[in-house]
Amino acid sequence: MAGTNEGKLPGKAEWAGRRRPMTRKAGFSARAAVELQNVHVDGYRLAKGQVLDLVFHLPTVSKGQRLGFGGWFTGPRSISVEIDGAPEPFVLQQAESPNWGKFGGQWLSDGSRPDEVRVRFRAGVASSVAIWDVLGGRVDHEYLHEARAALLKNMWQFAPEGNFYDPSAQARIAIADSDLRRESDAAAIWLKSCNRCGRFLPVNVDDERFHLSFSNHCVAAHRRPCRHSGFGRIVNITDDTVVELDYGFQLECRFCKKFEVNAAHNPQRTAAQMKEDGARRRAIELLLEHLYEGTPQLRYRQRTGRELADDVWQRFEGRCFKCGTALATPRDMHLDHTRPLALLWPIDGTATALCATHNSEKRDRPPVEFYTPDELKRLSKIVGIPLKELQDPSPNRDAVEQLGDRLDWFLDQFLTKEELTKTRDGKRAADLLVKALQKALERLPGGAPYDLERLWKARQRKR
Repeated sequence: MAGTNEGKLPGKAEWAGRRRPMTRKAGFSARAAVELQNVHVDGYRLAKGQVLDLVFHLPTVSKGQRLGFGGWFTGPRSISVEIDGAPEPFVLQQAESPNWGKFGGQWLSDGSRPDEVRVRFRAGVASSVAIWDVLGGRVDHEYLHEARAALLKNMWQFAPEGNFYDPSAQARIAIADSDLRRESDAAAIWLKSCNRCGRFLPVNVDDERFHLSFSNHCVAAHRRPCRHSGFGRIVNITDDTVVELDYGFQLECRFCKKFEVNAAHNPQRTAAQMKEDGARRRAIELLLEHLYEGTPQLRYRQRTGRELADDVWQRFEGRCFKCGTALATPRDMHLDHTRPLALLWPIDGTATALCATHNSEKRDRPPVEFYTPDELKRLSKIVGIPLKELQDPSPNRDAVEQLGDRLDWFLDQFLTKEELTKTRDGKRAADLLVKALQKALERLPGGAPYDLERLWKARQRKR
């Protein structure tokens, strides 16, 4: 993947697509074996201050059609990366070699063509950079026409792995500087196959938590190392060995997971299940209000004289921490607990600003099971929670201790409140709360200090 004369890429004036055609109906119905392969990639040797400038000349498309660009790259952190000319937001995730990062975007065209999109790699010190599978052009796939409108929001987050380029409308891609020195076998990249679409897409094996094309499989500490065949133990077809991973990867790439798995499963959640989730959440919030004597927002306002949401929005500079999407006002922000409510952490000044997509994706996961190690370090500095605590997936020990000290009150008074004893869709909020609390207690080191479900059932029998 290195340059030759006249600013052209090896052997070609334009890069032809090697993967991700417009449609692959046969591939999307397949259930192929999951495999890994390790590929050596050429690169460029850059002197201090030298620039590798990738120029995407995008085709003209009609209003409402999709355009995109993207690729993967690796190099030291001393190489700065900038993207010019692409509509925001876009993906730019940089990793430290030997791990790979990625860049890309996808957007609906307004009918006018950007003159060009440039991705610029500038060396802070003499170093090498390698790039893989850099493509661009019109993006098209049957799912992008057939899917529910709600699923098509924020498709830029799935670049470059979700950019299926139409072979008849690809970008012409060139390197602005023809004097760059080519370097053979500058890096190696791991590719994993998706069992749905059959594509081999990049993953990081050295730092599995730095996601590229697949999400992790076994994230919780008690489930690692992942030993599931195809997830954490995958055949490397390069040399027929078995690669054993710590976290492992999902069978499906992120694109297939979104449209083939999640899209099919999410509508199956009934209204009753949605209500059950809401009732459980409200019950935990009510319990924490009683344990800490007031709502988090009220306590924060009394202590600081300011609104919690306003302060969090300003602290994160009006952007989603996970993806950098601009959040125009605090109302556009989803105020995340950072450490989840399901683990008895009330929301407070350590909250995180997220967009709707990433708040939904994080759900009830502790930060160590959602963010990369680099993201955890940055988050620690912003919210003021020590890194060691962000890396701990345990529940709020203070809340657990308070609950243990007030068990009689909890069982005899709190759980018998009218709002917790009403039966809705065959479920009582009190029962849902006890079950949720028991799950949280079991995540303590050494296990639950008491069996809340057993105690609750015993109290009910006495009544």
